[in-house]
Amino acid sequence: MERRMAEEDKLDTPLSTFGFGLLMGAADAVPGVSGGTIALIIGIYQKLISSITTCLDVVKDKFSSHSRSEFYSAFNFLFPLGCGMLCSYYVITKILVGPDDSPGFLRQNSTGPYIFSFFFGLVLFSIREPWRYVPIPEHKHYVLIAAGVLMVFIYTSLTLESDSDSKVMLIVGGALALTAMLLPGVSGALVLLTLGQYNSIASSFHGGDLEPLMYLILGGIIGLFTFVPFMNYLISEYIDNTMAMLSGLMCGSLITLWPWKAEYDGEGVSPNLGLNQILEDFTITSIFLTFLFFGGGIAASYGLKQLEVHNRS
Repeated sequence: MERRMAEEDKLDTPLSTFGFGLLMGAADAVPGVSGGTIALIIGIYQKLISSITTCLDVVKDKFSSHSRSEFYSAFNFLFPLGCGMLCSYYVITKILVGPDDSPGFLRQNSTGPYIFSFFFGLVLFSIREPWRYVPIPEHKHYVLIAAGVLMVFIYTSLTLESDSDSKVMLIVGGALALTAMLLPGVSGALVLLTLGQYNSIASSFHGGDLEPLMYLILGGIIGLFTFVPFMNYLISEYIDNTMAMLSGLMCGSLITLWPWKAEYDGEGVSPNLGLNQILEDFTITSIFLTFLFFGGGIAASYGLKQLEVHNRS
């Protein structure tokens, strides 16, 4: 396990790191998928958390001279990663969400199942990645998996009717969403969807009213200073337990990625459909294509894993 962690600390080229950012940003744009999940799959999750922690520590130390070299190293990783995330998030939300008068693929009944099915296969096949950090599974690890699944189930069962666009709720949404984006199995986009902020933030990101976006970013900064150091501590001291919990969160996220839903309008977490309703509402061709995209998600997960292996070699 120590060898595996050492391999993940290898510096990547700015171009490859930018590519990783593209993948993470694309995942963060889809409700139910987390950029942290992609980071785990391609083997940069621990480096991501430690780099953010380093930058935060340097800020707290007011850029003291002894910590500047560590800051530059972390910044050289985070900057191209962040640029890649912003670029792909902008493009993917444009394609998947779109404006109200021309909804994107994710918000259309004709194409929504295929998008969700692709990511369902991707996440399902990738659950094994965090589990590899558990060398000898014990009862406590299975309990942590169950706890992770339960956490996602409880969260997605909540219905929040507060004023979603109020300044306070936007700050809260930003803190929760950024925390979720860094946590494999918990989707930042899903947090915004649950709070009723997903469409308004996506519209703001594409040239609408920038005020909601500013308050969301403020909340995200608060989330950085509170969550990331705690997560870095857990990974450093309790990596097997932490990864077991993350495996559970990824399992739980499959609930929200179920392809067949009652609605795809992006206004909230839509109920999943059962077998009888699926056969009644969808054609055989549509169901076949959904399974085809599911296979594409599995293939993508395998491809990302091979990318990680190639990056290490």
